[in-house]
Amino acid sequence: MIRTTAQDTLPPVPPARRLDAAPSGLAETVELTADHLEHLEPRVHTVAVFERVLDGLVRQAHRDRHALARALSTALGHRYPEEETEADRLTPVDVVVASPLWRVTGYSLKPEYLRRQRGHEECAQGGLEMVIAARVREIGYALRSGAPQPFLLATPSWDTGALEAHELVERLVEYRRLGARPGPTDFGQALLRVRRDDPAAPAAAEAAARLGTAEGDRLAAWLGPDGEPGTGRRRVVMPDPGAHRAWSRAGAAVPQVAFASGERPALRREFPDAFHWLGRPHEGFTRCYHWHAGHAVRAAVLPEDRDVQARWLLPGVTLAATTGDHGDSWMLPHLALLGGPAGPGLHSAIAAGLGGRHPASRRPAVEALLVLAGRGELDAPLLGRELASMATLGTVKPNRLADAARSAAAAGAYATVWAVLAEVLPALLPSTRGAGELLAVAADCAERCGATGPLPPEVAAVAARTRSSRLVTEARRLTSALTGP
Repeated sequence: MIRTTAQDTLPPVPPARRLDAAPSGLAETVELTADHLEHLEPRVHTVAVFERVLDGLVRQAHRDRHALARALSTALGHRYPEEETEADRLTPVDVVVASPLWRVTGYSLKPEYLRRQRGHEECAQGGLEMVIAARVREIGYALRSGAPQPFLLATPSWDTGALEAHELVERLVEYRRLGARPGPTDFGQALLRVRRDDPAAPAAAEAAARLGTAEGDRLAAWLGPDGEPGTGRRRVVMPDPGAHRAWSRAGAAVPQVAFASGERPALRREFPDAFHWLGRPHEGFTRCYHWHAGHAVRAAVLPEDRDVQARWLLPGVTLAATTGDHGDSWMLPHLALLGGPAGPGLHSAIAAGLGGRHPASRRPAVEALLVLAGRGELDAPLLGRELASMATLGTVKPNRLADAARSAAAAGAYATVWAVLAEVLPALLPSTRGAGELLAVAADCAERCGATGPLPPEVAAVAARTRSSRLVTEARRLTSALTGP
């Protein structure tokens, strides 16, 4: 067993932040909405702002729908043509704003219209976007028809999109008191956001069961020992960790990698149509092209399923390693901050990102590695095995990995990086081009963290060579670090 005498000094992990309460007054709600619509760049287009806008609009409509419509018309009416337009031509918040102004066609707000727009969900982001589209249409239809909910059930507790179970129970209690009927899409989204590692979940499940409502019973079952009804497991059906798929692509000199994601029967059987794509099994081969706009809001559809989202993202991440494309690795730090298992999918996506062709595409993967390490969630041997597999395929090049590993180590993760590279080196030696640079990083990390333990036989074989080269020099240096002079 390899041991280290020094602990990593890792950069602080950005903490999840509680969402502020929905704006309380009409003027504040309209001002926040207008600011969101005027500044849709990522700086403002966050989960917190998006969700507070939606919840604020719903609450104001419940208090006085006509007053809200007048205020929105004055502040934002100029955004919409006089004639009605279809909902799919508007941004999500615009759908909600335009509905009480009668600037969006009523039929385009109905679920049956959305079912006809299935082309959006051929990729993962389209599947996530379908849920958002259904939810804002449900809100818009209620505002237009004069029957808005008192507030939204799915408004998250945290800026990741996660929702505390006891808060959802409290909202359902208030709905029952008011005689309000939950929106099917809003409630479905709320279930997917419930935080799974919530220690109060058992108590929340008991309280939900006592409500005596259909939604209370569903929440109690969701929080119960079997997780998603019908799966027989806790919510996520994980495929075989070895279920990689490699394939060639026009313009790619080496294989790209995909990772299968399992079926979730409950999403296809017990949720509205908009959720069904998320419940189907996927090989993950489809690369989509709209991660950049609104990515955090889409990721918040499944804030407790980062490993599943990473599986869907993986083909796009490997583009950064196999082509001149910068790929989708920039999303990895955000996924690392979400909830749910940090399983093979997330580790595989980080591995692919560490092999990016350009430094700019490797940096997010390094950041994601540091986030997982800082949260105590990184499985260094697993990441090393994923890297070894991709290096064997040729997807990850040793010199690019060496640069990424050096950057992670420089941030204070010497022990972590050594634990990762200890799994990679046997797959690369004795003669892979660029292995000398990777050995140099490994030796430096081993020296700095005081690593001791068995020497990989592949390293020992290289160190025993009589001729001089960087590969031999660094192998001997690593040997000395692990076993002493």
